[in-house]
Amino acid sequence: MFLVVVKVRLNRPYAHWQSCFDADRENRAAAGITDVFRHPVIGEQAALYAVRTANPRMVHDFVYDPAARPGIEASGFVVGAEEITLCEIAETNP
Repeated sequence: MFLVVVKVRLNRPYAHWQSCFDADRENRAAAGITDVFRHPVIGEQAALYAVRTANPRMVHDFVYDPAARPGIEASGFVVGAEEITLCEIAETNP
């Protein structure tokens, strides 16, 4: 299992992005992506979110899916400016 932490630059208010992100939760879950957290970044027009998944490539593919991309961009997510950090979750970690 992997933890994927993504820092997203936003071109719309955080509250708008948050609403769109939350509304898309079921689509992420259907792709095997489980939300862990999402928060605004202090002092920046940005958000930080983390998800768990067995297939970390799915997070990237979800953002760059041509069918999903218009909605992702409408949320304020500046596609191509994200910073992705991948962590492996050891079975012994809670």
